[in-house]
Amino acid sequence: MKSSFYYGDFYGSSDHCLLSSRKFSETFYLEGIDGKPILPGEEKGIIPYNTEVLVEKVEFPPANRPLLTPRFYPWVYIKVDKLFGYRDCIVVLRPDVSTKEEFMPLFYDVFSVDNNEAYLKSLSPEKRDAIFNKRFLEGLTENEVYIIFGRPDSIRFVKEEGGRRVIFDYRTFEIIFNNDRTYKLERKVIRDDR
Repeated sequence: MKSSFYYGDFYGSSDHCLLSSRKFSETFYLEGIDGKPILPGEEKGIIPYNTEVLVEKVEFPPANRPLLTPRFYPWVYIKVDKLFGYRDCIVVLRPDVSTKEEFMPLFYDVFSVDNNEAYLKSLSPEKRDAIFNKRFLEGLTENEVYIIFGRPDSIRFVKEEGGRRVIFDYRTFEIIFNNDRTYKLERKVIRDDR
């Protein structure tokens, strides 16, 4: 796996496990009739970066998926040896994928064929701890942020005197880089006007 992932029951099913690079309280695939997100539940733990998994199948949206699941999204079914009690785990990808050319970059954003053990060993104990526990740490590189938090929703570049600032924008927080290293995580205020 190219990132550390949260895991937990897949929308109430104890047979299937959902894997998400975001906390489940920040994982929005569905909306109720009131326009508010239907959350998948609570995460039970973390599957760390570089965990070996077996990809069993990729499924594009069939008509027979359960109603209160992200049924219009592609699903990747995997086996994770470290997780017991689940028949399989599901990684949900973006819904607007219709060709192999669109799918493969998304797939390789999540999965890697490389063993990154040597890379992990090259990191400081503090950075390894941040990766395994999905927590922010000052001084991270962009790659280390990808490993911990997954791909951001967008990336902004802000010109400043003496250089530029890079901002990784996630739904509920932003990670700000200065001189190619993280220096701040800012939580967003999410308004619920509905």
